[in-house]
Amino acid sequence: MRASQPATFQGKRQMPWNTLALTALSTALFWLAGTAPDLLVFDRHSIAAGELWRLFSGHWVHGDTQHAVWNIAALAVLGVLFEARLGWRLPAGLVAGMVAIDAWLWWGMPELTRYCGLSGILNALLAVGLIQLWRDTRDPLVPLVGAGAVLKIAVEGALGMPVFTHIAWPSVPAVHAVGLVAGVLVAKRKRTRMPLTCFSPDIS
Repeated sequence: MRASQPATFQGKRQMPWNTLALTALSTALFWLAGTAPDLLVFDRHSIAAGELWRLFSGHWVHGDTQHAVWNIAALAVLGVLFEARLGWRLPAGLVAGMVAIDAWLWWGMPELTRYCGLSGILNALLAVGLIQLWRDTRDPLVPLVGAGAVLKIAVEGALGMPVFTHIAWPSVPAVHAVGLVAGVLVAKRKRTRMPLTCFSPDIS
């Protein structure tokens, strides 16, 4: 095995079971709940009234069919590309993206009352995956892809609309930037373990 190859590969490609499960659940949720279900979207007034599940569910429902197809397809692609490399950083990136975006929507954009979609946390997953891929391979294409993602976000911010899609709900480009930053922070963090000697009895 090459030194740059992640140990999680163990000489063969693993099935991205977590990604397959998330993709299947996202597809089933869209099929069952439909577009922008009132009970599940991020709704500021409902959250303030105690409906805290919307802080989670709002990221997993979509404004229309095009919105759902693009996001769920991107989730599948990113997961297949990066899951085996990321290990614990895959769920950490998703959770960090959700928490950071919820905080930004709540305190940074008090004028926004409703939101839904996966795109913000997908940017978190993209950042984590690209940074880990760069560590493993030093492939010069990796920083180019990262620069392209940053440029896309900047253009969306300037235009106030998505570059590649036209969806029923207004786009929130700032959310993509927040997700990307959250992913970078997760990628930079190292999982530390307490040394076993801290719990060993003193036998001297």
